[in-house]
Amino acid sequence: MQDYLTDIILNFRTGPLKGTTVPLTPPRMIIGRDLTCHLKLDDPKVSRIHALLEVRGDEIIFRDNNSTNGSLLNGEPAQRAILKPGDVLTIGLSEIHLLENTDFRSISFTTGESVVHSSVDIADVSLDSIAEKVTALFELDNRTNSDSAAGRLELAKTRRLLDSVKALFGVTTQMSRLLPVEELVEVIGRSLFDVFDGAENLVILLRDENEKFVPHFASDREGHRDLKTTVSTTVLSQAVAERRTLIANDASHDARFSASDSIVGFKVKSVMCAPLVVADKVLGALYLDNREEAVIYSTVDAEIVTAFANQAAVALDNCRLCDVLQESYTQMLQSLVNAIEAKDPYTMGHTQRVKQHAMGIAAELGFSAEHVAKLGMAADLHDIGKIAIKDGIINKPGSLTDTEYSNIKMHVEIGERILAPILYLRDILPWIRGHHERWDGEGYPDGLKGEDCPIEGRILALADAFDAMTSQRSYNKPVTPAEALARVKKASGTHFDPDVVKAFERYFLRTSSRMTAEEIRRPRADTVPPVTLSGEG
Repeated sequence: MQDYLTDIILNFRTGPLKGTTVPLTPPRMIIGRDLTCHLKLDDPKVSRIHALLEVRGDEIIFRDNNSTNGSLLNGEPAQRAILKPGDVLTIGLSEIHLLENTDFRSISFTTGESVVHSSVDIADVSLDSIAEKVTALFELDNRTNSDSAAGRLELAKTRRLLDSVKALFGVTTQMSRLLPVEELVEVIGRSLFDVFDGAENLVILLRDENEKFVPHFASDREGHRDLKTTVSTTVLSQAVAERRTLIANDASHDARFSASDSIVGFKVKSVMCAPLVVADKVLGALYLDNREEAVIYSTVDAEIVTAFANQAAVALDNCRLCDVLQESYTQMLQSLVNAIEAKDPYTMGHTQRVKQHAMGIAAELGFSAEHVAKLGMAADLHDIGKIAIKDGIINKPGSLTDTEYSNIKMHVEIGERILAPILYLRDILPWIRGHHERWDGEGYPDGLKGEDCPIEGRILALADAFDAMTSQRSYNKPVTPAEALARVKKASGTHFDPDVVKAFERYFLRTSSRMTAEEIRRPRADTVPPVTLSGEG
């Protein structure tokens, strides 16, 4: 903790702080209407960043920051001046007398007092306002002589704040995307460690359906994760109850928290806690602390984390709403899938089996978990167009006429039209449309050849055909898995993508419990009929 000794006090004779005295704390004090100012004057005649008092050696320098209404020194307009005891500054409605008082020599002050600058109202802060404030400070610093060590230190601090705001603006671009909640939480966590280098631990808590705050991200600066990391319930509860960002630079000696068992027990030195609030609804909280040393956080730090928390809350709320909407769509579509399977008792369970095979193939091909899951969704919906096909055609025993076969082939395009209005399904529509294409280009509806058909469509084509061959249908009898695998392998390079066939064989060898791997690899010659694949799955 840094001590500042001063023998000058500012005595407010009029204005919002009338009757108070404030020690002049080197190296600088910023005066204005803004929350970031050391001396905040709630006065409409005062500019947001109005003026600067700077101590350089034995000199006290006053600078007006091109304020709207200007400043007066001893009744005369003043832009820049060297002050002395007995001078009177007039800023807006405030008359400030500079007095000499040696009684203040033994008083210790800090740059971020945990009691004076204790909290920030979440409704008052946005990243735009923070950028404006820090830019004003930066411009003020550029007009300040930085030859002294104190001046260079202050300039470095301001530049750091400006860099922090720029970094947070960059993160908001990522937050504006509709990411999964857990991925978004990762983005938020990594960025906060980058900006607040004094934070050693970070926990992001989200409120669950039981109104409990559950950690979704908990890490120390080195990246060690532990969702059981403890937080001070006293700090969290107060921040949430007051809807305010709380700072404690020396938590164990802060009157607000010194009686807290969690602060004492966890040996918390410094802490910042910002609630995540949207429309007065608390979604969770950002909690940063340091348990090794006291960190001097300022009101500006509180405003930055508050502005970021506000942005993060909106992004998280959007993601949750999207998840709810997606779940509603999925439930609705699952009802349609159930309706389709109910049209044909022979195909009951077909969709689930195609999904299982398709996801297994995708895993063998090295797809990411997210990609595999998305392919599973496409498998769920691949036959949804059959809801528009007449029961008499779907359930017809024996072969279909050319007209009937043309009719049933339309289910691919019908399914695409059914799903097209749902934005979050746009990516998988080409996969669904392609699940009856062939490697040799003889499939439908577009006659795509080779890699012109998306790999996901080629996977669905094999999974669909394999299940059709091994399931009881109105138009054919099932074959054994070994026979179906043999047919698939013979059709490699014509009906199916050879790479997909190899991946399917690996998947089937790994997961099949219906026969030995040796039997699957070398089926008897009499069990391998000519390669005729059932046309519809």
